[in-house]
Amino acid sequence: MQSMNSHLFTLLSILYFSIVPLLISCSSNRYPQITLKKNNHEFSEVIIAGSEVVHVFSFTNEGTATLQIESLETDCGCVATNTSNNHILPGGNGTIRVAVERDDQYTGPFLENVRVYTNDPNTPIVYLQVRGTILTPLTYPKKIELGRLEKGKRVSKKINLKNNLKNSVEITEHTDSNKGITITLPKMNITAGENMECEVVLMVNDVGLYDESLTITAHAQEVLPGTDSKDLEMSIQFRGRVLGGIVVLPQNLFLGVLDGSGKSLQKKVQIKTDSGQPFALKKVSADNFSVTASLSQESQTAHEVELTITPKMNNKLSGLVEGTIHILTTHPEAPKITIPIKAVTP
Repeated sequence: MQSMNSHLFTLLSILYFSIVPLLISCSSNRYPQITLKKNNHEFSEVIIAGSEVVHVFSFTNEGTATLQIESLETDCGCVATNTSNNHILPGGNGTIRVAVERDDQYTGPFLENVRVYTNDPNTPIVYLQVRGTILTPLTYPKKIELGRLEKGKRVSKKINLKNNLKNSVEITEHTDSNKGITITLPKMNITAGENMECEVVLMVNDVGLYDESLTITAHAQEVLPGTDSKDLEMSIQFRGRVLGGIVVLPQNLFLGVLDGSGKSLQKKVQIKTDSGQPFALKKVSADNFSVTASLSQESQTAHEVELTITPKMNNKLSGLVEGTIHILTTHPEAPKITIPIKAVTP
């Protein structure tokens, strides 16, 4: 009897040490496996700024344990994501929705990444990517640099307007900032997807910095994405420098933090013409500061002036002190030039 019990114990021991590890092995080999048909997408359609575009990525759990979508991360607040289900059983399917929305401050090509964190031991992070190009409803030049201009001349520029919408738009109005800008429109409607070239003529009458704008208003057939209006304003800025004036370098002066003693400070400025017109310097004065300088009475195209500037400490100003240096000249186009000046008092 004792021998039979011994044999039975031996048999049970063999079964235990052979079957249990097998069961444990089978259990430990169960794990999820996320598989995607595609992890990138390019939007081929025209995307108008302010509208939302969406792509849905599909995936399958080809593993033997439940797949968990633990979290989704993006690098931009313009991307929104969600999943159809955070727990996918073996053999089950799920989707990840990726939506992109940008306003007209971020036009042009874009590429956005999404990181999907899972409990798949072989693929703990899945990388998704969407790309495309976002356009404004109408493409137009926002700034045109004119460079150096000659006073009294007529400047002509060609500008191109492109309708990126699915329907035609109508040009309803155009205004300019100084009444010295005229625009010739070959037609008042721009067909969907079409370009229209216009001629803009600028009359340059004043020397110095030229900074004027032209505003064109267009009316669309549908409400523009991201707005509640069908009207769009296009502002085009024209910048340049009209020759014949005086250039001052630096354009403004900063004295730094004053020590309260009222001592004088020296600053050098260059004053020169941007044309061949020679000029002399006549007189210098300032607001909130006392200023002296040795001015050249000889007419020449460039002057280097050393200014002696003394803060007026008796005015009890504290914090930021601002003033202006005034220099009278014999230049016909710039009889008086001004230089802003700043300092900080304790």
